[in-house]
Amino acid sequence: MGLHKPIAHLNTIARNDFILADNICGDLDFEEGGNPVVMNRILAFRDPVLCDSFVCESMGYSPEEVEYITRAAQLGVGSTDTASANVVYLNEDLSDKSRFHMTGRVKKLASYTDSRDACSACFGSLIYALDRLQDRGELKKGLPPLAIGQGHKGKKGEIGVGRCTACFAKSLKGCPPKALDMVEFLENEWI
Repeated sequence: MGLHKPIAHLNTIARNDFILADNICGDLDFEEGGNPVVMNRILAFRDPVLCDSFVCESMGYSPEEVEYITRAAQLGVGSTDTASANVVYLNEDLSDKSRFHMTGRVKKLASYTDSRDACSACFGSLIYALDRLQDRGELKKGLPPLAIGQGHKGKKGEIGVGRCTACFAKSLKGCPPKALDMVEFLENEWI
């Protein structure tokens, strides 16, 4: 039976009307850490399926890739429609603009970027997206650097992600864009 079916059904009997998720610092590999990805945010949801769908997309996965999420949606537990979600960002101006402490794979993935004053949520999403592309064997040397961050506002360039690179020839909207959207954008426009 696996775990997907019981997880999906559990939410039909133990309803969750408020979910608070720690998204301060995740990891590319495992929960105990090793390759930290700083996001500096706390997430709150009223819908458990929407919560898991949003987190999947923040890490570069489609909710359809996680069986229990689609099962729970089919059972009427919640929605996977993150595009229609009401997203409210609080304290955006208080985000940490310092350099990120990077280790292991994160440092290697960051070498594909030109980050200038990037907020941690946007930069973290890009790291997750680059990790997905690396897992697929799509990253290679010689690609132009991906611009990200407030240091690129109003400037022109080749390719960037996030609202701050809106003036670039190729730019993905969002503040921050989801890693899943970044993966698709980078596959079509960068690789």
